[in-house]
Amino acid sequence: MFGDSFKKILMILFLLALLCGVTLGVFLSFPGGKARNTDAVNMPDSTPSVTPGTPASETPEPSVTAEPETVTAQEWVDRYLAAMSTQEKLGQMVLFGFTGTSDVTSTFRDLWSSYCVGNAVLYGTNIKNGNSDGGFGLCADLTQKITERVGTTVPPFVAIDVEGGSVVRFRWKPQPVSARSLGRRRDADYAFEQFQTIGEKLVSVGINLDLAPVLDVSQTPMDTFLETRIISEDASITAAIGSSVIDGLQASGCLSAAKHFPGHGGTIEDSHAVTPIVEKSAEELAAYDLVPFVSAISSDVDAIMVAHVLYPALDGTDIASMSQPIITGLLREQMGFDGLVISDDFRMEGLTSRYEIGDAAVRFVLAGGDMIMCGAQSDKQQAIMEALNAAAADGRLTPERIDESVKRILLKKLSLGDWDIQTAVTERTQGN
Repeated sequence: MFGDSFKKILMILFLLALLCGVTLGVFLSFPGGKARNTDAVNMPDSTPSVTPGTPASETPEPSVTAEPETVTAQEWVDRYLAAMSTQEKLGQMVLFGFTGTSDVTSTFRDLWSSYCVGNAVLYGTNIKNGNSDGGFGLCADLTQKITERVGTTVPPFVAIDVEGGSVVRFRWKPQPVSARSLGRRRDADYAFEQFQTIGEKLVSVGINLDLAPVLDVSQTPMDTFLETRIISEDASITAAIGSSVIDGLQASGCLSAAKHFPGHGGTIEDSHAVTPIVEKSAEELAAYDLVPFVSAISSDVDAIMVAHVLYPALDGTDIASMSQPIITGLLREQMGFDGLVISDDFRMEGLTSRYEIGDAAVRFVLAGGDMIMCGAQSDKQQAIMEALNAAAADGRLTPERIDESVKRILLKKLSLGDWDIQTAVTERTQGN
């Protein structure tokens, strides 16, 4: 009895399977029927459809869904650069100081507006570190004002030099130890942590470029004007600690700037007051003074500041900040640095005792420099901008040379993540 029933059940299941197969075949013969082989469904028909009455030569092309456009950072920068005026480009190539602790004073506001100045540098006089919070709160308000005063859709670099020890600008808790102390500790992790903390605090108040670390080396640091700002007599220790400083700043989102290339430690003279001369051979410089800068470049330091110092073995005529053999030949070509080259302050006697300020501005750019730094002297800032504009107008500064520097600057600003360049490009192109 069980055997007969089992046979009946098998027969019923067989008939049901056969019926389902026929139904599925009919279903697939109609439009919309789905096959199991998805690859076959996704393959394009090899015979294009033709509307009756349409000549073969007018057969419509198969429709293609456009892929979304992928634009690189460099391409966005190129688009923005193409819409900039020469005046705006030159305004990006300066880093200017000013007077004021709560706002940029009117003299500098007017100058900056006239010349499209795009970046600012803070000094100790801009910071009220006697305030209960060490000056950070007022500085946050000040950097917001700077962003408004530069008058451009490109966010500004706002720079300061916080090195630790005697050069800290704010009142910190705890106080950052000096470069000399970092060198004596020989603790790369400690250096990293100190400058990660420094960078985070600077970024929180709107500062995005710390002019540190000092990478000068000297066998007798305390005999130089830099004193405890020098990490170590040992170039390898300076290199290691300096790279940790760079790494710490970058981990915080703050840019770094190594200084004073190619090395200020070989003289006891102060370039703020005179033009020092370093009487070392190229081989001696390479074996000692340049070692920390090589390490910094390997650590992807964002910028390098060039000294107002004469190195006869490298250039017997011009100081480093005016020297094409040093900036382009040595730093760019031989050492492979492709970041920003910033001048030391153009107010310093190391420069002004040998060069007229406007001529020096043009020389610096022709030598391969990107950004001219000048503190709070409006007459010098105006002379710099007038000279740059005149040199651009008469062809001494070619559009290609200007664009080379401005592109580096814009790419570095874009890397900070605060600039909506897509919107900026759209607004400028629609405005034109």
